Amino acid sequence: MKYGRDAILSPCYLLAAVCCLVGCLPTNSSVAQPGPAVSQQQTYSFEEDIKPILDQKCIACHACFDSPCQLTLTSAEGLLRGATAKGVYSGTRFSNADPTRLFMDAHGQQQWQQKGFYSMFNERGGSAANNLEQSVFFRMIELGKQHPLPTNAPIPEDIALGLNRANACTTIDQFDSYAKGRPQQGMPLAITGLTDDEYETLKQWVFDGSVIDTQPRPATEAEQRQIDDWETYLNRDGLREQLVSRYLYEHLFPSHLYFTDIDSDSFYEIVRSSTPPGKPITVIATLRPNDDPGPVFYYRLRRVDSTLVHKTHLPYPLGSAKRARIDKLFFSSDWKVEKLPGYTRANNVNPLATFQDIPAEARYRFMLDTAHYFIETFIRGPVCAGQIATDVIRDQFFVMFQDPASDLSVTDPDYMNAILPHMELVPQKEGLLAMYPDWLERVDEMNVYNGMRGDAYKAAQPAGPSLDDIWNGDGHNDNAALTVFRNYDNAMVTKGFVGAISPTVWVMDYPLLERTFYLLVVNYNVFGSVATQAETRLYFDLMRANGENNFLHFMPPGVRTAMRDSWYLGSEAETKVTKTYQIVNEAMPVQIDYKTMDPKTEFINLVIAHLGAAAGAPDVLNRCEMEPCFSEGASAIERRIETSLRALASTPASAKGARFVDFMPDEAFLRVSTDTAGEGYAYTLIRNKAHSNVAFMFEETERRRPELDTLTVYPGLLGSYINYMFHVPVGDIEKFTKAMQAVNSSSDFSKLARKYGLPRSHPEIWDNFQWFFEYMQANAPLKAGIYDLNRYKKVSDLISDKQG
Repeated sequence: MKYGRDAILSPCYLLAAVCCLVGCLPTNSSVAQPGPAVSQQQTYSFEEDIKPILDQKCIACHACFDSPCQLTLTSAEGLLRGATAKGVYSGTRFSNADPTRLFMDAHGQQQWQQKGFYSMFNERGGSAANNLEQSVFFRMIELGKQHPLPTNAPIPEDIALGLNRANACTTIDQFDSYAKGRPQQGMPLAITGLTDDEYETLKQWVFDGSVIDTQPRPATEAEQRQIDDWETYLNRDGLREQLVSRYLYEHLFPSHLYFTDIDSDSFYEIVRSSTPPGKPITVIATLRPNDDPGPVFYYRLRRVDSTLVHKTHLPYPLGSAKRARIDKLFFSSDWKVEKLPGYTRANNVNPLATFQDIPAEARYRFMLDTAHYFIETFIRGPVCAGQIATDVIRDQFFVMFQDPASDLSVTDPDYMNAILPHMELVPQKEGLLAMYPDWLERVDEMNVYNGMRGDAYKAAQPAGPSLDDIWNGDGHNDNAALTVFRNYDNAMVTKGFVGAISPTVWVMDYPLLERTFYLLVVNYNVFGSVATQAETRLYFDLMRANGENNFLHFMPPGVRTAMRDSWYLGSEAETKVTKTYQIVNEAMPVQIDYKTMDPKTEFINLVIAHLGAAAGAPDVLNRCEMEPCFSEGASAIERRIETSLRALASTPASAKGARFVDFMPDEAFLRVSTDTAGEGYAYTLIRNKAHSNVAFMFEETERRRPELDTLTVYPGLLGSYINYMFHVPVGDIEKFTKAMQAVNSSSDFSKLARKYGLPRSHPEIWDNFQWFFEYMQANAPLKAGIYDLNRYKKVSDLISDKQG
């Protein structure tokens, strides 16, 4: 809906809108900001006309900390905040940076400008024409319109893309110099641009004064009842209740909460506020969710009003079933709290000790109930570029969990009390000087813990572990089997064992699951110094080894060392693994009667049988054991597609017909369309990059083994960061597969990528991008969010990519 040409926005309305959205200046302010010239005849509504364009064409790159110049366009608050030359990610800073979280660390233009942000719009007054001349926002899209990329032409090599791009965060005073030096780097950057209608709409809106008419959306009566009910529940007075509420808050703060008992499309986040329920929320902006909020605070539910983007959207259910489950887990047994734990650094780095009064079984089962969510938080969420965590892990590995009934940290309080002093995550004092000696201390503490764990399990299970020690999802929970795919600086998690049998496998017990969550989510500071980030990376290295070692104890004693050594090839890695990653109880027996010479594959198949329904559907696309292999309930069209795509899956790049893997990106979306408009099938093509080892922080490319790379074909859409998109009519699916198998050179792949793919300058790239989003809306609406294009490759980068 457009405003009528004769509609007049009164000065009172404009003043109220500006005050609501950007915060009125204090009465004692000595600086008066003229602001734009505001037309009394507003042509377009921001909410109805402008925001849809930003959502479709802009937030694919401007939606998180990885937004160029921190210009975040998912909300009016982000647009009004503007941009800054200050970067979030840095591997070189020696001190922590000032946090810049939207809706938390500052509010309104004045506060953000005090933190170094500058406006995208005219702040100097003058005429409506000045609104265009003095707007970085408009000048950027005007530059893109004046110098469009030729259709389907290669992106100029001087235009760098990706997160390593050196952004030029230009102010209006610098813009002419920027435009002269980078004429082809207007917005949207290096991709098919705005349509004429979109451009003219944005231009007119800026000309009219960039008025934002977004209004707070009140909760419905049903939503408000849910909010009131949960806020009352989380703010009860008893010591047990307060401790459980803190535990819930620290585990759910990254999530987008939704109410399962009512019909609502809203999501909420849990925050700590200085104001009680019933009053407007005033967020307490601590750096970490387990930092001290002060003596008086309340847990509150705040609506998520920003446009949902997939990379930060982690849905979590709240409803009567979840309430009953929480009550059963945490309050059905008789346990006591004598004194609430404080918010000290010592408690921050040892969550097992902080919450030791809560029965460990309750904590572990709470996490197991939604294990997929917790593993996802390790590598998704507001951080958005997680290379600190992801360069520690393999490109594909399976995850399973120790059954609570056989986890000594759950069943034996004396054992748990004994290991608690050795469970600290990172140092209580951070800094470069302390980092190396603390690392050595952490290794020693980890080895002490591993020794204690080994002795305890040897005494408790002299005959060794069995399949019953693997959690079977209680017979129905499909969180019991997970697969992690790592894609350079990000990763993704799916339920089930997906892809070829993974090179490594993790078995996570409660201490490992809880500590990893606190290391990578609760305690991680994306604004931290190089020492802070290095300490996180080094400790996660130990976590990975713990998960792998837990798995090795399910292998026959005679193969454990050789299997572990095969994961850490190279003289330096071999030295490190010998000194750091001890296999405790190397000769301990196992209660599994192996029949083959491939115990890892045999074990995975035994676990799948052990899980039953909780294992999910078999992965016939990547692990077809006997033809014909089709997904359950596959239609004739799907069978045709699967037959073709299966030929691309799980074959090493060095094999005949698999050279195409050398040029595939980490993650590509494939659309297979039919003759029916809008209909189609979506697949994710995932490249698994092989490494000789992942034991070190630097020189990852030196440890690559590209000849062992493989492709996993996933039915549906997985991941947030698209590196490339393919669109293949179903009638061409066999031709597409054969063209892939025929690739023998970079020029072969370049031709294929342009014939079946969507280069950045393709005229249909935005239509296909929207199609994938709508596919998720139709097939998994709770999880749907706008995908990210910050890592979308140029074709030339596809064929020359040496990252990871």
